[in-house]
Amino acid sequence: MNVPSRSVVLTIALVIGLIVSAGLAQADDTAWKAAHDTDPHLALTQKQLDMTAAKRAAEAQSGGAVPASLVAPMGPCGSCTGGGSYPSSASLIANQTPQATSYWCGPASVHEALDALGVTLSQSAAASALHTTTGGTAWSGGGTSPSGYPVPDVMNRYQSRNYYVPQYVASATSSAINTYENDLEMDISAIRAPVIGNVWEVPNGQHLNGHPGNLQIFHWFEIRGYYGSGGTTLYEDSVHGATSISWSGNVPAYSNQPSSQIVTMLGGRGYVW
Repeated sequence: MNVPSRSVVLTIALVIGLIVSAGLAQADDTAWKAAHDTDPHLALTQKQLDMTAAKRAAEAQSGGAVPASLVAPMGPCGSCTGGGSYPSSASLIANQTPQATSYWCGPASVHEALDALGVTLSQSAAASALHTTTGGTAWSGGGTSPSGYPVPDVMNRYQSRNYYVPQYVASATSSAINTYENDLEMDISAIRAPVIGNVWEVPNGQHLNGHPGNLQIFHWFEIRGYYGSGGTTLYEDSVHGATSISWSGNVPAYSNQPSSQIVTMLGGRGYVW
């Protein structure tokens, strides 16, 4: 595909966790993102591959039968080990928390997600466990173990309701959108565990609600539910109330957007489910 020319980057600043810049780009421009990507995109471990396969197999069983090996034995999971179809809508606790620094969107999202699972972990403790720097929290290669994927590594260390795995999104194909919607329903409805997304918003492309449309932004955020059988994503945004971010007042604490838009923004990074 031909990549359109783009203006020289005008400004660069650290905002909500990673590098933000003004310039010209196109939504879901896979080639452009690939050319500018600095994440190592580590290979998944064998356990991550095995657990991803097990969760996907469960999705195919009567619309949501989940093997007991994927959830905590005593977890309050509703129909975790039963059959039946997913409900058309489902959600978890609304517990949005402002991120404590401009680059702690990762720690804030992990704090929110663990809280939804009944586990208390402060943002500062999460930042240490995630190896978060002033550049933010990495998608992969952040120095954590056992996999080198900081967010799923930390989520799996502190809870046992759900075994979290990273799902890379190359672009918003119909297949990628369908996979995301199925994974979203699986975690929220069957396992009762939140999903954590890592968006790459490009200038003049699709953005989360309230985010400046002329900026490039990398941002972690907690996904807490869905409508329309996964077609609409419910999420909370730690930018709301974050005094270190000048435009935080424009960002709602709780939002919903079409899942196709969410997957567009996840392109080049992905989600942890």
